Amino acid sequence: INLECVYAAVGKTKVIEHDYSGLELLEQSFHLRWTHDSKIVYDNKKDTAKKYQTTKNGSLLLENLQLDNAGTYQATIYDNLGNHMKSTVTHLCVLAPVSKPRLTHTCNGTSVTLRCDVGNPVNVNVMWSRNGNTLPGQTGATLTITKATLKPEDRYACTASIKASEEKSDDVYPECNILRLMNIPGDDDVMRMVLWLMVLILAGAGGLLLILIIITLVCMCVCLCASICKFFLTTTTPVVTKVESVRSIFFTHKHQPDFTSTIRSFYHDI
Repeated sequence: INLECVYAAVGKTKVIEHDYSGLELLEQSFHLRWTHDSKIVYDNKKDTAKKYQTTKNGSLLLENLQLDNAGTYQATIYDNLGNHMKSTVTHLCVLAPVSKPRLTHTCNGTSVTLRCDVGNPVNVNVMWSRNGNTLPGQTGATLTITKATLKPEDRYACTASIKASEEKSDDVYPECNILRLMNIPGDDDVMRMVLWLMVLILAGAGGLLLILIIITLVCMCVCLCASICKFFLTTTTPVVTKVESVRSIFFTHKHQPDFTSTIRSFYHDI
């Protein structure tokens, strides 16, 4: 007989039901036996055969499930005279739990692409939500949104699920430009204009700094020229005589110890 799986995840707790609703183990009026792959794992008449616990109505309680807990479970019920009353068969499939998905986004020319990355993607279903509301028809690992419909306050999330468990990603606000990162609303044309304005301001500041440097250099040159002119104009001594005097002092006394004092004396005489 091919039975459909009852799914459960590793590490979780699973209760396997039986079909007999009138069973009350507390009265000990029935004989209940559970088997796992034909091996007895519970018998309320034999204390040594109680590998697992049961609920009050006799359902089998499996805690901290592991992969080796998978298999076929059968509940067999007898009356107090040993007559067979009911049997229930359940096929349990134990799966590794799905990992928490990681949601990322990429900004393209006119759209934004969100990707839901799951660590163990085998037979994983993906569901998308915006602001907590499920997006119908969106079940792929990626979601594409046009920038025209994207709002700064929109938050997106994806939920990855298998037949035994599901996990939800953290919320993501898919921002794609500096203005939206600063929560400044506006369409793309306005944003481009503001960005260009910022570039022009920065370029203007650089140009102003260059002009200030040039003005400073010009002022220094003017001051230097003025000092030289003052030197030649503050005495009646001919210019040629002054130049020759400087040359004579330099070449005659540059190797003498009192060269510096001679220069100072020359300027003092001028």
